Amino acid sequence: MNGAGAGSGRTGRRGGLASRLSRIRGREAPGAPAPGGIVPGAPATSTSTPGAPPPGAELPGWVRTAENVLERCTRIRAADTAQPLSGWLHLLFPSCCEQLEQYRNSDGNFSELKSKLVFFDLETTGLSHGAGTVAFMASLARYIDTEPAPGLEITQLLLSDYPGEFDFLSRFASLVGEDSPVLVSFNGRCFDSQILMTRYLMQGMRPRFLGPGTLHLDLLFPSRRLWKRELGSCTLSAIETGKLALHRENDLPGSQAPDAWFEWIRGESSSRILQVGEHNLQDCITLAQLLERLDLEISRGSGRAGLVRALDLRSQKRYAEAERFLSPLASSGDPLAQKILAIDLEHRLGNPEKALVIAQSLGDLKRTERLTRKIERLF
Repeated sequence: MNGAGAGSGRTGRRGGLASRLSRIRGREAPGAPAPGGIVPGAPATSTSTPGAPPPGAELPGWVRTAENVLERCTRIRAADTAQPLSGWLHLLFPSCCEQLEQYRNSDGNFSELKSKLVFFDLETTGLSHGAGTVAFMASLARYIDTEPAPGLEITQLLLSDYPGEFDFLSRFASLVGEDSPVLVSFNGRCFDSQILMTRYLMQGMRPRFLGPGTLHLDLLFPSRRLWKRELGSCTLSAIETGKLALHRENDLPGSQAPDAWFEWIRGESSSRILQVGEHNLQDCITLAQLLERLDLEISRGSGRAGLVRALDLRSQKRYAEAERFLSPLASSGDPLAQKILAIDLEHRLGNPEKALVIAQSLGDLKRTERLTRKIERLF
């Protein structure tokens, strides 16, 4: 190609680039930063045509609070909301013990904790933590003591199109609040909070509640600790059926939630997204019921919660009190409780005869022989 042709090509390319930049700048909102500039918290520009109805049909019971965000508030009556959580709750969350202590009152209970709790659950477009996974629905619940219906207040948010994510996340953060909230979730430490972290980062936002100082009680781990041996599966649905006596009717499985959302924002049927809303609502209600049930179990020391109580007492060298929790578990055939109780009976409680019975039931030949010789010397 000759020089004139090359120059003409470069001019054409520059003209094409200038034209594209001009079109991009024309779509920017007034006051937007120059290309390459980043304003933390700047909302995404809507892709909808000015004057056109927002994507996603209106839904009964939901109110549009922003161009691409719908909201619904539900109140349900609950058990005595003023009843404090027991003084043994911290044993279920060993990694959070120090943070929980600030909510303990002079009676030893966690009386101030309930007013700080924020139960939350997300519905997302996938199970990956990557940047392509979006939270399109969220529920947040708090205990309320106001009349005429003290109980639980649940606020749900629904994203009706991608450009509304900034408003969606802003509203979520405002509902969590900044007054030292205590987050409560089910597998939220590993999944929900990670999705939120990614989405807020993508929007240039840094909410305080996702910082390291926020206390987060994930109910999955104590549920596994207490009921894995009994239930086998510790999914939320398995716990609802096996421990909370909850049976959902006409429930849309969570695996179908993404398809239901995509179907709705394309302007197709809204019936399934309404079912997703009910599913998400019940998930959040279940979190409150599950926390209450876990607290009841640890306060009674029933089942495997007795083992947790016993281990705490043993750490304080209160072996006789620990035996009160270990004995019923050992009698039920729990091998770990049997082993610990046999050790305490032999070495700390001076009851080799009972320790021998347990060692024999465990098939612990070495301990059985040692205890047999010890008993022979005593008698």
